Amino acid sequence: MGIIGEILNSEPALPLSGYRALDMSGPMGVYCGKLMADMGADVIKVEPPGGDLMREIGPFIDGRPGPDRSLYWLHFNTNKRSVTLDINKPEGAAVLRRLARESDMLLETGPPGYMDSLGLGYESLSADSPGLIYASITPFGQTGPYRDFKGSDLVGFAMGGYMYVTGWPDTPPNKLWGSQAYHTASNRAYIAILLALYHRMMTGQGQYIDVSIQEAVAATTEHVNTTYNYTGESAVRCGFRHGGQFVATWRCKDGYASITTNTRAAWDDLRAWMHRDGMAGDLMDEQYNDHFVLRGEHSAHIEELVQAWALLHTRQEITEFGQSNHHPWGPAATADEILENEQLWGRGYLTTLESPDGVSMVYPGDPYRLTEFPQPVRRAAPDPGEHNVEVLSGILGLSAADVERLSV
Repeated sequence: MGIIGEILNSEPALPLSGYRALDMSGPMGVYCGKLMADMGADVIKVEPPGGDLMREIGPFIDGRPGPDRSLYWLHFNTNKRSVTLDINKPEGAAVLRRLARESDMLLETGPPGYMDSLGLGYESLSADSPGLIYASITPFGQTGPYRDFKGSDLVGFAMGGYMYVTGWPDTPPNKLWGSQAYHTASNRAYIAILLALYHRMMTGQGQYIDVSIQEAVAATTEHVNTTYNYTGESAVRCGFRHGGQFVATWRCKDGYASITTNTRAAWDDLRAWMHRDGMAGDLMDEQYNDHFVLRGEHSAHIEELVQAWALLHTRQEITEFGQSNHHPWGPAATADEILENEQLWGRGYLTTLESPDGVSMVYPGDPYRLTEFPQPVRRAAPDPGEHNVEVLSGILGLSAADVERLSV
């Protein structure tokens, strides 16, 4: 049992209850597996003997590495079961093929052609299981001139076009913190799997899903591609401002606050407050009455005045004024503030679990609510091969000796 242990309460039926998925993914797709598991699918994480390399990704509980101490692993593998299997050996590959016959979905992130080389590609497995939904996530997809290029979250973010427009005009392109390209691809794969399940309900036919991280990121660049297609102009990095509207984050007394002034009412309220503080400069002049002036030749002058004014106020003061006047203003929250946020606790998004040795941890839930389905974190991330007997004997009927041999 993992360091957090299992929650042994009875599990209510969830949207994907009754479906089984084999999760062969690495970091590119592990979040997709989590999304399926959190919605009730029986997700079996297939790890090599000794455990998945993701267990070595820090940070770790109390700073001490261990197969059940990686916070990365604990977060991305809730509600999954684990079996250890060496699919590079013929016997291990044969067992995986049998598991695929008993499963609805398979998720993998190997290089193009890798699973085929083991006899475990879609064409081979679907011959035995026509209803199998098989999803592959790779840096550039299964086809095209880049299909064999190596990739990473950083490369996906860069070659998807998002990095070029992230940052400041006078600095190199930046990436967002964490593995946002992998998260984006996992979300796209999850949606595609749900659509394929819907199609299978009507036709009985499974299908192959090919997800490119580059394409998944490119699809998130909003106006960047369409603007270039229609105007020939490349979007530029615009720092703390949104590219299309005056949505900006300002340094204030105790951190940063985001202020949106994309309506005339919001702009008038902001400059009136600045005027009361004696910090509006010439912003009350008639030439500044139209809020679209924020994007024009005076934008640098306006930004200088707003920044000087914002330093007079706290995040809370700015947030309360904006919200009381029906404007979308809010603080830039830090990690500790997220974990203490009354809204997230009040909606049940955050859950506290305690391990047998008394380690208390906060788990995030799913970022949506379905009226008919509770969304608890039902089971913590498993130890390597924790469910070998349960899966290999319970589902496939293998003997204890066979399970022991396959697990090492």
